[in-house]
Amino acid sequence: MLTVAVLGAIDVRRDGTRLVVPAGKTTEVLVRLALDAGVLVRGERLIEDLWPEQAGGVSRNTLQSKVSRLRRVLGDPGLVVGGGAGYTLAVEPRCVDALEVLRLAETATSLRRAGDAAAAERACGTALAMFRGDLLADAGDGAWLVPYRTRLEETRLRLTEERLAARLGLGAAAELIGDLEGLVAVHPLREGLWTLLVTALYRAGRQADALEACRRVRRRLADELGLDPGTELRDLEQRILRHDRGLDTPARETPAVPAGQAMTVRGNLPALSASLVGREADLVAVRRLVEERRLVTVTGPAGVGKTRLAIEVAREARTDGGAWLVRLENTPVGASLWPGIGEAFGLSAATEAMVLDRHRGSGVLVVLDNCEHLVETLPDTVERMVNADPGVRVLATSQVPLGMDGEAVYPLEPLTVEDSVALFTRRAARRRASFRLDAATGPVVEAVCRSLDGLPLAIELAAARVKVLSVQEIARRLDDRFTLLNDPAGHRPPRRRTLRAAIAWSYDLLFPDDQKGLWALACFSGGAPLAAAEHVLAALGVPAASAVDVVARLAERSLVGVDVGTAGTVRYRLLDSVRAFCQEKLTEAGEAATALGAHAAWYAAAADRAAQGARGAGQAEHLELARTERADIDAALTWAATHDPLLGLRIATGFAWTWAILGAGPDAALRVRAALTAATAPTAPLPAGTATPAGAVPVSAGTAVPARDRAGALLLAGFLEASGGDLDQATADIEEATRLAGDDLRGVDLLYLSFVRSQQGRARDALTLLAECRPRFRRLGLAWEEGTCRLLTAWAEIALGATDRGKAACDEALSLLAPLGDQWALNHIEAMLGALAQAEHRFADATGHLRRAAEATHALGFAAAEAHHLTNLARAQHQSGDRPAAIATLERAVDTARDTGDLRTAAAAGVRLGHFLRLAGDRSRARSIVRSARHWYAGAGGGDAVTFADYVLAALDADDGMPGAATRLAEVVTAARRAQDTETELLALGTLARVDAGQRGAARPGVHESSEDQ
Repeated sequence: MLTVAVLGAIDVRRDGTRLVVPAGKTTEVLVRLALDAGVLVRGERLIEDLWPEQAGGVSRNTLQSKVSRLRRVLGDPGLVVGGGAGYTLAVEPRCVDALEVLRLAETATSLRRAGDAAAAERACGTALAMFRGDLLADAGDGAWLVPYRTRLEETRLRLTEERLAARLGLGAAAELIGDLEGLVAVHPLREGLWTLLVTALYRAGRQADALEACRRVRRRLADELGLDPGTELRDLEQRILRHDRGLDTPARETPAVPAGQAMTVRGNLPALSASLVGREADLVAVRRLVEERRLVTVTGPAGVGKTRLAIEVAREARTDGGAWLVRLENTPVGASLWPGIGEAFGLSAATEAMVLDRHRGSGVLVVLDNCEHLVETLPDTVERMVNADPGVRVLATSQVPLGMDGEAVYPLEPLTVEDSVALFTRRAARRRASFRLDAATGPVVEAVCRSLDGLPLAIELAAARVKVLSVQEIARRLDDRFTLLNDPAGHRPPRRRTLRAAIAWSYDLLFPDDQKGLWALACFSGGAPLAAAEHVLAALGVPAASAVDVVARLAERSLVGVDVGTAGTVRYRLLDSVRAFCQEKLTEAGEAATALGAHAAWYAAAADRAAQGARGAGQAEHLELARTERADIDAALTWAATHDPLLGLRIATGFAWTWAILGAGPDAALRVRAALTAATAPTAPLPAGTATPAGAVPVSAGTAVPARDRAGALLLAGFLEASGGDLDQATADIEEATRLAGDDLRGVDLLYLSFVRSQQGRARDALTLLAECRPRFRRLGLAWEEGTCRLLTAWAEIALGATDRGKAACDEALSLLAPLGDQWALNHIEAMLGALAQAEHRFADATGHLRRAAEATHALGFAAAEAHHLTNLARAQHQSGDRPAAIATLERAVDTARDTGDLRTAAAAGVRLGHFLRLAGDRSRARSIVRSARHWYAGAGGGDAVTFADYVLAALDADDGMPGAATRLAEVVTAARRAQDTETELLALGTLARVDAGQRGAARPGVHESSEDQ
């Protein structure tokens, strides 16, 4: 089942699993369809609503692309049906919170008017809990939203009013006055609220205040609207004056008691000390499950707030026999559960029969809290309870599901950053009244909440410290979080007074192998792939065959998070607080050296594979590993620097080429040099008896790094430094490598030095070096090195203007590198060949080369480079006469650049797209797109395509016969000439010539001279 929550930040779930919808138009399309769930929304209406500035210029293809992306996110194309005529979100209206609150508002009104105030109050409470923040917060700022937001705001106020009216009808009075006074202050012209306030005051015995309230509203209405109060308010005032007994507080309803039975208490739920924050959607979801299912288990890690949520759900549950909280945290494993349950029911030394008879037939909700240590015995007890009485429902909290048939499991996730900050702020303000969230404290509080993983317990314990510490000091002390996050003087149960105690409760319930599983995962900074976790587990003595089961059990207990990537990759992660706790336990067990050594050794083995694989068909895989494992590679390097420097050097040099491809030149060079420095520094011998971690090389005093290895590291550092622009240091490192290795690495050093010379603008020197090293590579059969040599040769020849020799070198490089599958090299070769073909007006060839360049970067996940190649490809397509293909390619380029946050490339592609759309006659859309790009350039301080954007806008003005177009074109000519932008200069001159000559063709879209058409 798909649910869409829009009454706050967008929250989309499919069968309970949260889906991430891309921000921007994809989310806006979803929200627009959700607000008419089950109803066809015409395509024209969608475009008018979501692209108001460009409505006339947005193609159906644009809308279709957003719908296609939405379908992929939702995982079921059948959830968004339709096509040319329009689209429908195929879900029931009740699955969209904005529509459900409208239904509940009508239901509440009907129930109250029918005399069922209790049911009306519950309906209002359910609906109001769905409001989680700003209405339709992620739907943009379009004018189409105004009526929806207005109606939802009105509905929220109406529900509030109906709920207060229902509570008033149930006998409440004095407790409502504060809320009503606040509401009439905000909505002073809403007579219904005044009616409720006056009634509440009267029933609270405050007749004079009630009459004064009547006078206040009369003056307000007269002053602001020139009106008298309505009939209801006037009649109410008269009834107060004559003490109408019909205004007296109604007797609270009580359930009928069978003859011979005593009235029992309707539950034992405690009063919460503070309101829930950020759990509105969870409240609604769990409340629905409790209404629909007889056994619901809320699961989640320690400190996530399971107990508090369950109590709040139980408080509002529709039960005849009441809601009863049974705390199980102190129940020993193996002990009978019936006495504890009976004690919660008010029975002493209760037996099973006594408990089952206690509320038989009354329809009770039993909240079983903290069940994780009893999952072996508890299911039998629960089964007996629900089988004995069809009116019994059970709501359990546990770190692991009970595993029973018919059980509905609701995983409770940590709070979002926004809700975490709100919780911290509220709790801090209770501890120190002067606490405020401002420009100085806001970022610090957000950082604290991120570090605490959104766990409410940890956040509340941190907020409690503001009484004696500043938020800056709290943030600084989080390295010692278990000392900081405790509240020994508080009134919570003992294991909720400190973060350490809460986590220790979960940890102590684990099998020894599962505890080792946490130790292993605690070694990883950024989460662990399964293979890496298995490697560390094996070093800790956990058999390989058991590793997956260990991780599965930890995930089941909510101690390990499981992240599944788009390509199906899986990572296992610990919350920061759990990780910190388990690192302490690992050290206490004396296994830190073993585990961290195995962690580093796994990354060293991965580096060995990357050293070869990153230059072949498996390049994308190794790049992805270097990208995703960056934090752990750095952690392994840090550990190795002091424990096994040779292993660290192996890691740094093995990953060096992947870092070069990823563009991390300067940072990567520092890593390589630091590893080399650590490996060549004098080291002390390992203490006697120290175990050598699996895969690691023991280091002793005086261990020397072979000259070839030192030289190889310096060559890699030099290449990385040159790619980052530090050419002097690069030259020094490469020359030192040559001195160390002599002829041993002769050829590779020349290849890298030629790259430095190319970066220095010394193309002829580069060619001389390349001519010397190329025969060596050929003689040794080093195809990658020879192919790279020819690639650098092509760069140098083209730089010198020898395009024929450059093309020949590219072709030869292609023949050598294509069989190897090095997509990074193929990207560069195809891009050069495409540029050469364009320069020679071989546009069909250029299209093929540039398409392959884009495909290569796409395979590597380099979206920014892909967008750049797509922009060039579109130009070649246009030059070859295929304008529709060029426009479609540019639309892809713009979307690709925006998706990666590369707004500069998106703007450049957008300007070119606007140019082509103008030539195609779509002037309205062209103007909108180019204006948007020009606006971005203005805010960003300029860019390469600014002059071209000014040209397109001036040309559009000329097309439309707008005054001043010729002047603007002349200004573009001057600016283009100053910037040596020949293309823009020629285009502007051609358009200006037609305007000056009074030719009318420019005013008709699609009629342009060939120079402008290109």
